[in-house]
Amino acid sequence: MLPDSKAIAITLLALGLPSDVLVSSKTPAGSTLTGARVVRVLRIGGTADMRGWGDPASRDRPRFSVDCYAPTEEAAMRLAQQVCSIWELLPGQVTDTGEVTGVSQETGPQDRPEEPNTGVARVGMTLGMSVRPPRISS
Repeated sequence: MLPDSKAIAITLLALGLPSDVLVSSKTPAGSTLTGARVVRVLRIGGTADMRGWGDPASRDRPRFSVDCYAPTEEAAMRLAQQVCSIWELLPGQVTDTGEVTGVSQETGPQDRPEEPNTGVARVGMTLGMSVRPPRISS
């Protein structure tokens, strides 16, 4: 079975970012988002190769839309740059459910404006990853 790549991405980003940054697939409701630093990870596609149960060639190659929310545009851009830096270090990282074997950056940080007067700035990018099941020790 292929690992949950989105959960792996969220876990590894959360480990690399400061503890006051929420990393999730959902944004906090209402005014809780205002003033917060949040990284939202959404799977927007990708492909999987399944060659057989436990085959080391089996892997998932998801694409993610990653949005960074902060009180100002500058803070949102800094957070996005932190995410990109951490993303580049993910190959070789292992969790209980999978191993990151590669990463890509399809689009770099770009403005993704929120509704005017919300007090929230958003910068986002499209990132890719290759994940395989963890190796089983004999």
